[in-house]
Amino acid sequence: MVKLLAAIIFLCVIGGGAYYLLFSKTVDKVEVTGKIQISKQHTNEISVSQTSDPLFMAVVKGKIKNNTKRPLENIFIRYTIGGQQTSATIFDLAPGQQVEFNTRGVETTASNPGYDYEGIQYDEVTM
Repeated sequence: MVKLLAAIIFLCVIGGGAYYLLFSKTVDKVEVTGKIQISKQHTNEISVSQTSDPLFMAVVKGKIKNNTKRPLENIFIRYTIGGQQTSATIFDLAPGQQVEFNTRGVETTASNPGYDYEGIQYDEVTM
């Protein structure tokens, strides 16, 4: 009886692992990856007596890939950098195509601001 119970448990573990490997790996329709890039802004301040924090310009540079079998249009990629929203727009993306993007720049006083991927919106072209 113990051997039968052990065999059933063993088969359940094997079956669960096989199910996980075969069915749980789903590919996102659209893959978006990005990293923040920061550059120091140069100001034309003449007065030495005024001290101010340096300004930085931050953008997210990344790649987007269309994993669907349909073309995509009007792709809007949203990020937040240092609490400020920014985005990139791509007008069309063919099936399987991958392109690079840059978001609009955000001015910040932080030399290493936090950033978050907020999401993506797009239209699928129907044929």
